[in-house]
Amino acid sequence: MPADRYRGICMVYTSEYKASGSKFYGYLFPVKDAAEFDEKIKAYKEKFADATHVCSSCVIGTEREYQRCSDDGEPSNSSGRPILHAILSAEITYVGCAVVRYYGGKKLGIPGLIESYGGAAQLCIDDAEMKDLVLTDTIICTMHPTEAYRLYNFLARQKGVTYITNADGQFEVTCSKSMTTDLRSELKKILTLVVL
Repeated sequence: MPADRYRGICMVYTSEYKASGSKFYGYLFPVKDAAEFDEKIKAYKEKFADATHVCSSCVIGTEREYQRCSDDGEPSNSSGRPILHAILSAEITYVGCAVVRYYGGKKLGIPGLIESYGGAAQLCIDDAEMKDLVLTDTIICTMHPTEAYRLYNFLARQKGVTYITNADGQFEVTCSKSMTTDLRSELKKILTLVVL
């Protein structure tokens, strides 16, 4: 697979898993980087502030090189690791998964926790539509409106490039990551164009 292509998801998938009175709610979601993953986990912890635990894992990078998991107070490797294992087994990336636990009064033991957290994550994965996706970059450009036709003409000849004009009148040009350097160089050749 080219360096800017990967297998991932485009939306949030949810699940519910029950074991001995405890309820586990799984949330599988796309993320672009570790900072976005941290924001989403923080939001889940705020949303489910009354939950016993919010355990999580993420896999990021086209080679799945960035991996992280959290047991959030559960016994070591009993919750975050099984979630991570489910993601890795599905061979997807740029994804995060949170599993929210509401304690049901009966201890599950390490095997029960592994099965429950991994099971909630796996149910999300089983439901998810996996897609071949492309990492993209966005280049912001500005130019005088009377000269904009130069940019329109250039962009019309480019394959795999899309653009919009934002509220500030700037062009937001989007392309695959592998094209970014060359496209940026070509854009800089257009007179009166400022590439930000």
